[in-house]
Formats: sequence, structure tokens, C-alpha cells
Amino acid sequence: MPAHTKLWYFEQFRMLSALSDAQRRHLEKVTRMLEVKRGTPIYLPGDPSDLVYLLKSGVIKISTTTPDRREVILAFLYPGDIFGELAVVDEAPRDHVAEAYEDCVICAMNRESVMRLIRETPDVGFQITKLIGLRLRTLRSRVEELLCKSAHARVAHALLELADRHGVSDTDGVLISLRLSQRDLGRLVGLSRETVNAILQEWREQQLLEMDRRSVRLRDPERLRQIASHPAPGEPPAARHADRTERPKTGT
Repeated sequence: MPAHTKLWYFEQFRMLSALSDAQRRHLEKVTRMLEVKRGTPIYLPGDPSDLVYLLKSGVIKISTTTPDRREVILAFLYPGDIFGELAVVDEAPRDHVAEAYEDCVICAMNRESVMRLIRETPDVGFQITKLIGLRLRTLRSRVEELLCKSAHARVAHALLELADRHGVSDTDGVLISLRLSQRDLGRLVGLSRETVNAILQEWREQQLLEMDRRSVRLRDPERLRQIASHPAPGEPPAARHADRTERPKTGT
């Protein structure tokens, strides 16, 4: 990749905005741009924590596996996001999976280069610390949501979050151009595919959304916000049952 292209890429990240021109040129020399196909893991549990990644294009899925071998999706990341950042503060092996959910272009920086930047430019370390704190707060909020909210509220909240990060508004609502399966939506909110299917079918009939293999369109985001914050009564039996039985187990 041409140097000027990579340097332009670095300018898109707030974490690197405090770097001098000389530091950016050095970073360009010690980093690698990688093209990763959909479904390819970037790292797996047990892999060494020796690289930090910047996402230029595509979508990254961060997930883990419970002791009973169920996949739980922790987050979807989008262009401009950084991942693998715990390598800066913890040399322990990775404890989760980072996978290309769509074709991606990423930049890999080795741990030593990032630590050098932190020593030379404390603002970089400050930005990484803020990022780690934000990730922890987000995960805590998700745990509280899974424990306390109904199935309908969980699905609505997840779709609205995806719309905020990945959606485009138009006269027909908000279009989320993401190939999100019902199974993966369930893994994101702690519900079975059957429960998610029942909820989505109900919302299709109410014309709240449309969904196909390549995209989701929220036709009435405001109504979904109401559901996410004040779940409507009268959930279908399948959803009520799932909401009681599919809450995450403690200690997993």
C-alpha cells in the first residue's frame, strides 16, 4: 500500500491525532495493512496478545464461547474502531475471537511500536485508556440489559445500536447494510433463533421493520425506541418463555 495512503488512514483515528509527522512516518514503516475475507479469524483464544488492530473498512465480530460451547457475540466493530487494545496493558493470551464479519481491511501494529508511541506521546496512552474504559462500561451495560430487559426490549435495543453505528437514514426509515442472520442477532442479545424469529415476524406484520439476507430496514425507529426503553405488554408466549429461560448463567 502506498505510504501516503497509509498515512491518510492513520489520520482517521483520534488516538493517533497527536502524533508528529516523523512519528507517523515511523508508524507507517512498522505496521502492516491486511485484507481479510469474510469469516476469517484475525485471532483466537490462546493466541498471543502481541498486536493492536485498526479497522479501515468492513465489520469485525468480537465473540466468545461459553462453557457449554455456545457462541456469544460481544460486539460488532466498524471502520475507525480499534481492537486487540488489551495487548497494551496485558500480555496474557487472547480470551476471545476477532473475526471478519464482512470483507475487511485492517492495520496491524505490534505491541512494541504502540508502547513506544505511548512513551513518546502520552496522549496516545490516554486515548487507549479511555477506549478500554468505554469497552468495559459497554459490556457492563449489556450484562445489565440481558439480566433485566425483556426479549422484545433486547432485540429492539440491539437493532437501534446497529442503526446508530452502521445505518443510513432515508425517507423510509434507517437502512442497516449488514448481513445479520437471525441466529447471530440471537447470539448478540442472548436469545434463541426461534425467539428472535417470532419477534421479527411480529414487527414485520406491524411494519416496524423489513429484513433480508443482506440488510435490515427499521421503518419506525421511534416505536422501536419505545419498545427498547418501555417494553410493550403482551409478548407472545414463545418470547415470554425465552425471556425467563435464556438469561445468561452466572459464572460463565
